[in-house]
Amino acid sequence: MMISDLKHGLFKYDVKDYYAILGVPIDANVKDIRLRYLKIAYQLHPDTNQAKTEAEKQRASSILSKLVNPAYENLSKEKLKKESELIMSEIGRRLATESYKITIGSESAKKLLQEEKNTNKLYHELIEKLAPEQYQDLEKVHIKIALMSELNMVYLMSEKNIEYNKVMGVSRQSEISIGEGSISQSSGNINTSEPNLNNSIQNETPKKPTVSRLDKLINSAKQHAENGNYEQGIIDLREAVKIDSNSSTAHALLGSMYVKQNNLTYGRIHINKAMVLDGNNPIAKQAQQELKDTEKKDKSGGSKAPVKSGKDAKAVKSPEKSKDKSKDVKKDGKKEAPKIFGIPLW
Repeated sequence: MMISDLKHGLFKYDVKDYYAILGVPIDANVKDIRLRYLKIAYQLHPDTNQAKTEAEKQRASSILSKLVNPAYENLSKEKLKKESELIMSEIGRRLATESYKITIGSESAKKLLQEEKNTNKLYHELIEKLAPEQYQDLEKVHIKIALMSELNMVYLMSEKNIEYNKVMGVSRQSEISIGEGSISQSSGNINTSEPNLNNSIQNETPKKPTVSRLDKLINSAKQHAENGNYEQGIIDLREAVKIDSNSSTAHALLGSMYVKQNNLTYGRIHINKAMVLDGNNPIAKQAQQELKDTEKKDKSGGSKAPVKSGKDAKAVKSPEKSKDKSKDVKKDGKKEAPKIFGIPLW
């Protein structure tokens, strides 16, 4: 099982819900995330899991490496976690404005949706109740993650609705449809029937994003660029490229922002892609000129090594990865901490 195989809850909207995979609330801190990961790793690791057959051990190991480890990787590092938080905030805002299109299938999510006063408390209680059994039955892992992700989706929308109500000074009822769902939890039993699961949420197959969604992301990125907030602009444009990988404008703007962050390797990749898609695009031409000017300036200053192009660019490691790697080896001249399942003990 891989992250791309998950289709329910926030995953339905092309959001990688790492919180649901690890079974932690969206506001969990790094310490709680690490402790939760170690518990799951102990359950799934080949040396410590309780699987009775070799096939079960291999499946547990696969889930750990392809599903759990990537989730922990993205929530344990400060910068990646910050990006995940921004994405969650954005999807919550988006879904709050489109709540009339959404149908909730699980009983726990319906209960959370109907709660008016203690939403935050109930949300944490429901997550805490589901977490211990999340990886006990490998056949039901995707069901448990679906339940978690639906809870996250409802919680995000509820939080955004509260914000809107405060701004508008009104009390607005949620317009989310409560359907007959079989991603349900009743007396601790989970309905795992695949046909029912697929029918539990209306329009299970995600609708393709419209052009207007692409335009909104591009316009939002341009606004962030004007304000000098390139990091948020890059997040918007990454999403835009997912929507339309053949958008010369999206690739050009993304490359331009990488250049402004002095990440010439990634900048060149996207700018070259933009020029290949549409060599006459004025935005792509402008981005290409920005890249040339920056390279010329760096070369004349002699402060940076030449930036490789083409296939070689893919092999160049980003400064962030190099920095992270150096931190893993030594920190303040101290010896590297012993590890369990690749996780430092301190």
